[in-house]
Order: sequence, then C-alpha cells, then structure tokens
Amino acid sequence: MSPNQLLIGQHALIVHASTLPTGFNQRPGVTLLLAREQALVLEITGMGEVKANALLLPPDVQRRFIRAQGHISITVEPGHPSYCRLLRWSRSQSPALASVQTQPGDIERLATLTRQIDFDNWLMDLLARHAQPIHETSIRLDYLRQLVALADEETSAEALWQSFRARYPGSQAHCSHWLQEELGLSLRKWLLWRKLRRALESLIAPQAATAVAHAAGFADSAHLSRICLRTFGLRPSQANDRKILQVSRLTDS
Repeated sequence: MSPNQLLIGQHALIVHASTLPTGFNQRPGVTLLLAREQALVLEITGMGEVKANALLLPPDVQRRFIRAQGHISITVEPGHPSYCRLLRWSRSQSPALASVQTQPGDIERLATLTRQIDFDNWLMDLLARHAQPIHETSIRLDYLRQLVALADEETSAEALWQSFRARYPGSQAHCSHWLQEELGLSLRKWLLWRKLRRALESLIAPQAATAVAHAAGFADSAHLSRICLRTFGLRPSQANDRKILQVSRLTDS
C-alpha cells in the first residue's frame, strides 16, 4: 500500500500524505490543510514559519512543509459549488490564510470517503460550523464556468474571453480584474490547472509521461513536469509511481 493517497473528485483533489517531498508548491484553488497527528509546521512565503492544526489558504499561496509529516491536503477548484464560500473565508482573517477549528472525527470521516456526496457533505458541515454564509454566485460567473467546462485542452484563455465578452461586453483587462476578485485567479491559470487535473486523472491507469502530457494538452512532458513540480512539489514520474502515490477517484454514488 502506498503511504500517500490522491482522491480525485468533482472539482476537488484530496491528498492523504505521510512521506511526500517538502519542496515549495502552490495551488490555483483554495486549499485546506489538516494535521493528522502533530501540528502542521510550514514555511509560507511572506509570512515565515507558521504552526497550526488546520489552515485554509487562498489560491497561489506558496508554501512548503518544514519536514515531511502526515497531513491531509484538500484543494477545491473554482467549479465546486462551495468554492466561493471557501475563498471568502480564506480571505477573511489574513491576507494569506485563515485558521480552521476541527472536531474529533473530521479526519476519520475524510479517511473513509469514497463518494463525492460524502465529501461535499463533509465540506458543507465544516462551513456551517464556522458560520460561513452561503454565497450566491453571479449569472456572469455561472456563464464563464459553463464556458470553461465545455472547453477542450486546446482552448486558450483569449478564445474563452472572446466568447464571454460576446455576451457580457467589456475589455479583457476589466474581465480579468473581475475574475480575480471573484475567484482569486486568472483564467489562464484556471485552464492550466484543468490540464494538470487531466494529467492526474491519467495516472489512475499509468501510461508514458509523454502520452499523459499530450493527452492533457501540454506541449511536451517537460512542460507538464515543470507545472506538476510547481503545483504539487512532485514530478510526474513520482506521481506515477504507485510506491509513492496511489491514485483513485471518488464515485458519484
């Protein structure tokens, strides 16, 4: 059995880690970090060393673990219905992170998750316990999400913005600023994250790195390797090694 597990859900990735590398990485989604046994000890760019049992980080915060330690990392993507609530929570206490209070049983529930609905309910329980208000997304944002969901691996950010502005006129600079406020990341990074997600999904049935890169929309395996390392602190060859990481998917039912 691999010491590290990656669960791929709908608009969410859940990593159960024990021995993953400790290099710097950053995610374009909202990330919840939970300690398994000992408190998390991280170095966060711009803040120095931080110690906590649980943290919620907004997109693109660069961090690394001071030492390899057991933890759970949950990255929630912009397409998830709870994303905007989590983003506003992550921005509410600090420019870089928000403190999270966990309860006995939280880790155990996560450890036994196999269904998407169970994960979504776990997340909603956490938001409710912390009195995070329900956020109604705008029609504009819902439309952009639809465009992104329909985009293939060749679709560029410029092409998507062109389609978006055909319905909601405005300059691309104005649209980009609006999206940064709404989701905390650029459309280009969102699309790049989707490519990386497709590559990770391919690891469920391991194949050659070049084939994975091309199928996900990357120019070559070197491009995929750079993005994977920057995002997860892992090279694709490490992520594709069952002795290091076991990849599976949350079921729909």
